[in-house]
Amino acid sequence: MLKNQSKTNRKFSRQRSRAGSHTVEFALVVPIIFALFLGAIEMTRLNFIRHTIANAAYEGARAAIVPNATVSDAVNEAQQLLTDVGCGVNANITAVVNSAGAEVTVSVPLNHNSWGLGRFTSGVTLSRTCKLSREFQ
Repeated sequence: MLKNQSKTNRKFSRQRSRAGSHTVEFALVVPIIFALFLGAIEMTRLNFIRHTIANAAYEGARAAIVPNATVSDAVNEAQQLLTDVGCGVNANITAVVNSAGAEVTVSVPLNHNSWGLGRFTSGVTLSRTCKLSREFQ
């Protein structure tokens, strides 16, 4: 009987000595988990911006190749698309429209369009160009 009691006491003393270990492990792991989670969200946002500016360049060029279209038509179409999705802050849109077709370039600085990694993306600008030819009839 006494032998079983000493085993039970050792078991409880071991559990008591590890009572705060779960809290310490949680405190060490949670910041890393949150950093990875928020980093994944931010990288998703940056990928979303990359696809949006490519689409804005395409839509701007598409608006510019119709008959009687102007440069302002292309720029307005691209700017409207960027504004609709919320990444048009400080965007630079240039368009060249001539008789052969249209070329639209959209550049967006990431430090003004990032949700949390502004200091890591400062000075980085994403740029996409789309060139479409006019169809002659």
